[in-house]
Amino acid sequence: MKRSKALAPWLAILLVAALVRLPTLTAGFPYLNYVDEGHVLHHVIHHLDRGTWEPDTYSYPTLPFYIVTAAALAWSPVYAAVHGRALRDDLSPMPSIYYDIVLPTDLLILGRLVTLAFSLGLVLLTGLYARRLAGPAAGFFAAWTAALLPALVARSVIVNINPMVALFVLAAFYFAEEARDGDRPWRGAALAGVMIGLATVTKYPSALVCLPVTLAILLGRRPFRDRFRQLVLAGGASLLAAVVCMPALVLRTNDVRHSLGHMSSVYEHQGIGSYWDQAVLRAEWDLPLNHPELGIPFLLLIAAGVAVALADRRWRKTALGWLLFAAATAVLLAPYNFRAFRNLLPLIPLAVVAAALLYARLREIVPQPHAADVAAVLLPLTLFYPALDQYIRHQATLVDTREQALEWIARNTGPKDRILVSAELTFLPTRLDTLEAETVVHRWDRALSRILKRRFNYVVLGEVTARDGSRMIPVPVRDLILARYEPQAEFGLSPTHAARGGFRGNGQRIYVLKRKPPVRKTRTTRTSTD
Repeated sequence: MKRSKALAPWLAILLVAALVRLPTLTAGFPYLNYVDEGHVLHHVIHHLDRGTWEPDTYSYPTLPFYIVTAAALAWSPVYAAVHGRALRDDLSPMPSIYYDIVLPTDLLILGRLVTLAFSLGLVLLTGLYARRLAGPAAGFFAAWTAALLPALVARSVIVNINPMVALFVLAAFYFAEEARDGDRPWRGAALAGVMIGLATVTKYPSALVCLPVTLAILLGRRPFRDRFRQLVLAGGASLLAAVVCMPALVLRTNDVRHSLGHMSSVYEHQGIGSYWDQAVLRAEWDLPLNHPELGIPFLLLIAAGVAVALADRRWRKTALGWLLFAAATAVLLAPYNFRAFRNLLPLIPLAVVAAALLYARLREIVPQPHAADVAAVLLPLTLFYPALDQYIRHQATLVDTREQALEWIARNTGPKDRILVSAELTFLPTRLDTLEAETVVHRWDRALSRILKRRFNYVVLGEVTARDGSRMIPVPVRDLILARYEPQAEFGLSPTHAARGGFRGNGQRIYVLKRKPPVRKTRTTRTSTD
C-alpha cells in the first residue's frame, strides 16, 4: 500500500505528460510534419532495405537509426500478418527520390512512438534526478515541469534524435552523482560512462558530457587512487558503449572524421536563428509553436535556482558540473551560424532541476510549505498553458494539403476519369492508389505537353518555385493551361520548392483543375443576293 501511494504521483504526472503529447501523434499523417523526420527515417529504410547495420552516412551518429530500425523489425511480423506481405517489400525507393516519400507509413508512427517513449522517460528521469538531490517534493515539481515545458513537449512526438540525446546526457549526470557521493560508486562510474557513450553515438556534440562526469568523480571524497580507477572505469565503459552502438568509429574512423568536417562546414555557413529569440520570443522556426521555448519568467527561475545551488553546500558540486557542461556547449556552438534551439535541448532538463532546487529551498524556509506546493503545481500551468494549447490544437488538427486535395478528388471523380498529378508535390503513391480514377504522376518537364494536349480530365498542380526562385509555371504557361482547364479547388498557402531533397511541409499550395469542355465551332452560312 505504501509503495502504491508513493508511485501514484509519478504515474499521475506521466499520465498527464502522455495526454499532453498523444493528441499530436498523427499530425500531418501519413506525411512528415517536421523537417528531421525524413532524415531519420530514410536512414532506417536504408538499413531495412539492405539488411545491414552499416550506415549510409557517417555525418550523424547511428544509434537513433538503429533504435528505430529495431522497432521496425519487431513490428514486421505484425505488418506481414495484417498486409499479407513483408514490410521490406513495401519500402520506398532507396536512395530516396523525394524526401517526403517515406513508405510504409507504419515507419512514421513507429518513429514517433520511439520518440514518445524517450520523452516520457526524460520526464521521469528529470524528476528522479531532482528527487535524488533535494527530496520527493523537488522531484515531483521537476517531473511536473518537464511534462509541460514547451521546449520538451514540442519535440516529444516527432521523429527526431533530441529527446534521446537529452535522456542519455541527463542519465550521465544522474549516475555521476552516484559515482561521486553514492553508496555504489563503481556502479555509478560504469553507468555514467555507458551513458556518455550512448549520448555520443546519438549526437556527436553530447560527448561533452564527459567533462561534468569527470569533474563529479574528481570532486568525490574517496582516495585519489579510487577516483582515478573510477575515471578509467567510466572511460572504458563509454568507449565500449560507443563502439558497440557505432562500430564505424573504429572501422571507418577516417570516414567519420571527414564527414564530421563536412557537417561542421555546413553548419558554419548556414546562417539562421537566434538562441535568445527562440528562448524568449518565438520557438525554433521549424516548429509550429508561436510562443517561446522557455520564456523570461522561467529563465529567471532557472537563474535563481542555479544561484541557490551554488550557494548551498549540498548542491554546489552538482551545479558546477552543470555550468561546466553549459560553458563547454556554448564554446562548441559559438562559431556556428546555424542556431537551432534543439542544439541546447540536453541543457533543458538540467535547467528544470535547477528550478526544482529553488522550489526545494523556498519550501524549507517558508512557514507554510503546503502553500509553496500549491504554487509549484500552478506555476507551470500558468506559464506554459497558452503555448501548449496553441501547439496541441495546431498539431491535433493538422491535415496535410495533399490529403485535403486527395479527399476532394475522391469525392468528385470516378473510374472513368484520368488525373495527372505533378510529381513535385510528392503525393504518396499508396495514397494515389486509393483513387478510383486512373492517376498518372509526372515531373513538370514531362507533364506540360500532356496537359496542353488535354489528355486528362483533372490536373493537380502547385505553386512550385525552381532552385533560382523563379516560378516553375511562368505566367504565359499558366494562361495556356487555364485556357484548357478551369480551377475547381485550392488548398494551402506555401509554395513548393522543386528540389527533390527538400522538405515540402504540410501546407503546400495545391490546385485541382478540371478540363474545360471543347469549344464547338459554329458553321456560318453565307447568302448572296443578286
